[in-house]
Amino acid sequence: MQRKAFSMLEILIALVITAVAFLPIYNLFRFGSQGAVNNIHEVTASNYAADLINFVRDIRAHQIETVAGTSNKITLSSDEQIATFFSRIGLTAPPPVEKPFIRRLELEKFKGRDVTGPGGIVGWLKDLINRRKSVSNYLICVKVAFPRMNTSEKDDVTLFSMAMD
Repeated sequence: MQRKAFSMLEILIALVITAVAFLPIYNLFRFGSQGAVNNIHEVTASNYAADLINFVRDIRAHQIETVAGTSNKITLSSDEQIATFFSRIGLTAPPPVEKPFIRRLELEKFKGRDVTGPGGIVGWLKDLINRRKSVSNYLICVKVAFPRMNTSEKDDVTLFSMAMD
């Protein structure tokens, strides 16, 4: 009785088919871990932004005006600038963010008045009739940027708040 063995070609074909069958499992682990790291970065960036928003809640619009002067928009693009801003107001700045995160604070002044109608006249009349006064407000925007996995692009988390008197 003669036994037939597998040829080398049959063994190589079987190995190639097995390797191709394991590719989806490899991709699942590779891309799944990237997604987990991106989620961790996004949650950490959200926490950094929320920390700064919580610190900014104690600020009133007139305090910002003393630092800003006549400027309608202030952009603070680093933790050092944010710490200087808080020290000029007389408050303690939040702790700086760790690498690779970058925190940015934007303060934009606007008046809370009605500007409906041509030239805002209709809104001005409504404010006069209802005895409403425009109030100085600052829109506070906190952005925390972080790198995405395996790309050179950055993603960011943005939170907003208001400062008024």
